[in-house]
Amino acid sequence: MLKTARLALLLSLSLLLPVLLPVPASADQAAAEAAYREGAWELAAYEAQNLETADGYAFAAGALLAKLMVDLDTEDREALAERAIDLAEYALRLDEDNLEARLRLAGALGFRGRYMSGWRAYLTRLPQRGRTLLEEVVARQPDNAWALGMLGAWHLEVARRGGSRGLNALDASVEAGMGYYSQAIAIDPDSPAPRYFEALGLAALDEPAYQSRIRELVESARALEPRDAFDAAILAELDEFATYLGDRRAASNWADARLER
Repeated sequence: MLKTARLALLLSLSLLLPVLLPVPASADQAAAEAAYREGAWELAAYEAQNLETADGYAFAAGALLAKLMVDLDTEDREALAERAIDLAEYALRLDEDNLEARLRLAGALGFRGRYMSGWRAYLTRLPQRGRTLLEEVVARQPDNAWALGMLGAWHLEVARRGGSRGLNALDASVEAGMGYYSQAIAIDPDSPAPRYFEALGLAALDEPAYQSRIRELVESARALEPRDAFDAAILAELDEFATYLGDRRAASNWADARLER
C-alpha cells in the first residue's frame, strides 16, 4: 500500500515538472517575438515576462503598448496602461540603465495621461517625466526611431491638449514634433507607424497649413508593405483615415477621437 502511494506521489510530481522547471530563456524570447509578430500582444507579454530579465519585462511592456496603439476594442485600457507602467518600472528596478524600459515607460505614461485631464497630468508631471525619459534614450541612441517618433508625438500631443498655453508651459512646439518625426521616418523608412502618427497628430490640430503634409504622409505610408501584425494594423487604420481626408473637419474629429482612446 505504501509503495503504491509513493508511486502515485512520484507520478503527480512528474506531471508538475513542465510547470516547475524553468523554460530556457531562448525559448521564451523566441515565443515572445513570434507572438508579437502575429499580433498576439498579451501572449507576447506573458512569454517575455517568463524571461525574468529587465529586457524581458521591457519587451512585455512594449507588447501591451502595441495592443493599446492598434487594438481599439481592448477593454479596460487604463488598467492595461497601468500594467505596462508596472512592467517597465520593474525592468528599471532590475537594470536602471535599460533604455528600452525607459522608452516603454514613457509610452505607458503617455497613455496614463490620456485618462486624466491635461491640468492634472501637468501637476503630476506626467508629460515632463515622459519627455525626460525619451530625451535620455535619444541622447544615448540618437538613431532610435521609436524614441524620436515618440518625442514627435509628445510635442504634437502637448499642442493638441494644451494649446498655446501648454506649448509655452512645457517648452514644446509643433515644428519640433514634426522635426523629430522626420528623423524617425528617415531612420526607419519602411515603417508606416511614424508617418501615420505624425499625420494623426497634425490632423487633430485642424489647421489648414498642415493638410498637404498630412496627405503626403498618408499616401507614402499606404504604399509600404507590412512587416508584422503591428504594421498591418497601422496600414488598416491608414486606409480608414484616408477616407476622411477630403473633409478637414471630419479628419480632425476622427484623429482626435483616435488619440483619446
